[in-house]
Amino acid sequence: MARATIRDVARVAGVSDGTVSNTLNRPHLVNPETRERVLAAMTEVGYVPNAAARALRVGRTRTIGLVVLDFGNPFFAEVAAGAERAATAAGADLALFNTGIGRHEREKRLLTRLAERRLDGLIITPHDVHDPLLAVIEERGTPVVVLAREVPGRRRSAVRSDDLLGGELAARHLLDQGHRRLAFAGWRHDERYQGATTVAGAAGATLTWMGTDGDGIADGLAVGARLTTLTGDDRPTAVFCANDLIATGLVQTVTQHGWWIPQDLAVVGFDGTDLASAAAAVELTSVHQPAAALGEAAVRQVLDEMNNPGHTPQDIVFQPELVVRESTTRRGA
Repeated sequence: MARATIRDVARVAGVSDGTVSNTLNRPHLVNPETRERVLAAMTEVGYVPNAAARALRVGRTRTIGLVVLDFGNPFFAEVAAGAERAATAAGADLALFNTGIGRHEREKRLLTRLAERRLDGLIITPHDVHDPLLAVIEERGTPVVVLAREVPGRRRSAVRSDDLLGGELAARHLLDQGHRRLAFAGWRHDERYQGATTVAGAAGATLTWMGTDGDGIADGLAVGARLTTLTGDDRPTAVFCANDLIATGLVQTVTQHGWWIPQDLAVVGFDGTDLASAAAAVELTSVHQPAAALGEAAVRQVLDEMNNPGHTPQDIVFQPELVVRESTTRRGA
């Protein structure tokens, strides 16, 4: 049986060959009703586009790369789901890559490979927003959008939550609950830590940094174990964690030690994923950031840069929201 062609699709759909081509390569130029008719005709005649040939012809693969630190983190899984929805709606494919927390060399090897691939755009949560490999990728014609990181000087587009505000919200909530000895479990350079430090300092409260090697449940377990060795004024009454995974591990350890949440220790997480409300031993108070919306916005940004050479880099900032649950209920309430 002869393979169906664009001409066969055009005949059945009642459109020109050019309209079929635009439906495949530039769907935004085609009226939605006409596009649906062309797609139905493709199914009817059994037309299968040759993606490789089309990429060579138009110089595009319609593929966007998404590079994140850890797909095991529910936050990044939700980001990917939002990004995939936006890419699919635009007729593009999403290629997913995972680098790992603290795996700088792994990220560099991946970026070196991506610089040689035919990607139309790249969305990345980098270890270093100044990594020269990002500039190499851009110089080769692939727009780069940074996800969940601020880009000083706005040299390239960024899509992120206001982490500084998120830290402030978490610390202010704990202070409002009467706590004056706070701790932060995460990375010292994190804007979430900086925001919490500012608020705690202004209120005359203490905030102790309890560093972690990563951002997973195991890191929370380790911090929880350290907390249970503290006594007297050295022991914080509340902990703000850099994400919900750390908070979940921490809660698991201290409750196994016999502590009650929040009577013995109040805990705030960050991200506001389903883990905070359903999967944790205690429903976590958490600073929610709209993960899926971040993914969608990042795809829209990279598509805009792909289609508009004169695109001006944007810094798109979403506002986080504190969601209060039982892990910080006022003691005695």
